[in-house]
Amino acid sequence: MNCKIVQDLLPLYHDGVCSEESRRAVKEHLADCGSCRQALEDMDAPLPAAEKKAEEDTAVVERIAQEWRRLWRRALLTGAVVVAALSLGGFAIWYSVTQCKVPMDSGDYACLNTCVLESGEICVEAGLNRACRNTIYFEKEEDGHHLSIHRPLLPLNIFLSRSDLMFPEDLAVIRWKFDPRYYSSGRPENVYFGEGEDSILLWSKEDGYAVPAATEAEEAFWSDWSPGHVY
Repeated sequence: MNCKIVQDLLPLYHDGVCSEESRRAVKEHLADCGSCRQALEDMDAPLPAAEKKAEEDTAVVERIAQEWRRLWRRALLTGAVVVAALSLGGFAIWYSVTQCKVPMDSGDYACLNTCVLESGEICVEAGLNRACRNTIYFEKEEDGHHLSIHRPLLPLNIFLSRSDLMFPEDLAVIRWKFDPRYYSSGRPENVYFGEGEDSILLWSKEDGYAVPAATEAEEAFWSDWSPGHVY
């Protein structure tokens, strides 16, 4: 058997899957042929080139995986920062429009009418932009109590209630009826509408009412209004 045939059979011989007859023939040949024995021994030797290439391929794959993980973490962190910023901005807008209230000044409203009824109750009408409409507060200052209208920090129409949106006018009239003679925390020295230099004196402890008496029409109009409510 020549070397070419033996070398073709060597892989089978090496793995032990050739026939018994072929195995004997190859074994007899290997006893006398050094080159074929060397070829058989080389089959058990490591393949440096192949292993090196495998290691290089593994390193390349690992570098790609590391870069992918790094980009993924950066994208995740960027997304979290963007979501947090948007959430914080949305909360800030919501809070400024619905929760954070600041007193109106004379440029935010116009006092339309004030009068005192026979019952002693004072009635106040003021016109203001619907987007500014919010809450009336009694605030105690050094010179007395001030009836102040507070508005959102950012007045936006999109946050108006459904009942407010039923009226298309840009201005709304806000009405308030109260009796300054009765306070749970003691009678004030003075009661004003508004704040600052433009505030209007409604009542003083010494001089009584500082607003005109209601006409018959005003008495009839205000008789159905409950005190302490904003309309």
